[in-house]
Amino acid sequence: MSLVLPRTALSLSEPDSLGHSDLVRFVRSLEDYGHRVVWLPEVAGREAFTTAALVLASTERLIVGNGVARALERVPKSAGSAARDLAAGYPGRYVLGLGVSGAVRERGTGPVPFLRDYLDGIDKVAGGVPRVLGAYSPGLTRLAAERADGLITFLVPPEHTRWARETVGPELFVSVVQWAVAGRSRAAAREVARERLAYYLTLPHQIPKLTRLGFTEADLAPPGSDRLVDALVACGTPEQIREAARAQYDAGATQVALTLVGPLDDAKLAAYRELAEEEN
Repeated sequence: MSLVLPRTALSLSEPDSLGHSDLVRFVRSLEDYGHRVVWLPEVAGREAFTTAALVLASTERLIVGNGVARALERVPKSAGSAARDLAAGYPGRYVLGLGVSGAVRERGTGPVPFLRDYLDGIDKVAGGVPRVLGAYSPGLTRLAAERADGLITFLVPPEHTRWARETVGPELFVSVVQWAVAGRSRAAAREVARERLAYYLTLPHQIPKLTRLGFTEADLAPPGSDRLVDALVACGTPEQIREAARAQYDAGATQVALTLVGPLDDAKLAAYRELAEEEN
């Protein structure tokens, strides 16, 4: 079964840099603005399921997804039990997202067989919880179509979204995380985006998907070429950011989840507010 969620969402980069009370205020503000869905990446600093629990408990209507929890961080029973309890405690408001990187090969297996076995373990304790997979490779993308309610992708241009849609067929839920820098020129946006993009260009599992799309070694050398940054990161006014989202919809995305890159200041909060107003 494919997920049915609002067409617009946010993928939040802020939780890793916010303390408990500041995060509570932030997500309550997003809900007050009118945003309806947030995905929570597990990058650094915050644990996936406790953060999801905090955001769910701090809001009344937000749908919260782990986008994505790192499967290598915990055994299937732990992830499944946490997901089951969140889904039961907040009916209709929680989605389990799981992902795995090429680092799993250090355990003597590949990402696809590892995640397939992991999902077998999830099924034993949380078989009915809605779930998506973080997927870029052909194998993981097909696994999402076989064993999940959807997939979520990150740092991809519309060309990748079109390929993913062709791979999974017309019905499966596909959420695409689109980075954007609000209220800045293209040159200024590149500077902001590169501060964060450089980290991802050191991760081996991020490189193959971009190489398949025609980006060269020179493009992918941290902090990324202008060509790469411009392909992956939108910028400008809320309407210009929405234009980038529309390109992802046209390529086959069911949902576009915006990540606003840059410091959480008054200008960024204003952009969050404007983006919600445009949708409501």
